[in-house]
Amino acid sequence: MFSYFPYAAAFIDGEEGVTVDPGLLGIALVVAPFVFVVVALVSRNTRAPSQILLAMALLLGLGLSIGLISPILGASAGFGVGVAITLRRPDIPDQMRRRILAVVFAVVYTTLLLFIAPPAGVVTGAVVPMLMVGFADEYGGWRQARDRQRGTTA
Repeated sequence: MFSYFPYAAAFIDGEEGVTVDPGLLGIALVVAPFVFVVVALVSRNTRAPSQILLAMALLLGLGLSIGLISPILGASAGFGVGVAITLRRPDIPDQMRRRILAVVFAVVYTTLLLFIAPPAGVVTGAVVPMLMVGFADEYGGWRQARDRQRGTTA
């Protein structure tokens, strides 16, 4: 969130159209790696350096490509996928697929909110993708425990 809000605020919709504040954009891009570093280190990800670099590359790629539609959606998708990658993965089959699907659902939800209630969409874009990664992990753990009780390994 510390990098998301300056990024979202950098794109100001004024009378002349959308203007970009380079100061806020610079702050957001400088703080973004620290977000992924904290997520990787707190979760004790053993592959933290490579995962952080991959997350930064995806943040820039998704942020710029999806950001052409809306900067809020680009930042939301970039940070969501970045957190999904840098957060240590549990030993659950297909967990990364669940995480990515959760981020996609969060971005779609954010898109709907941006059309219905833009301020709610901005706040949702900052919080929901990361929460959905956690929900995906919880769902994966629940499903694995259920399958073990039934005696299957799906």
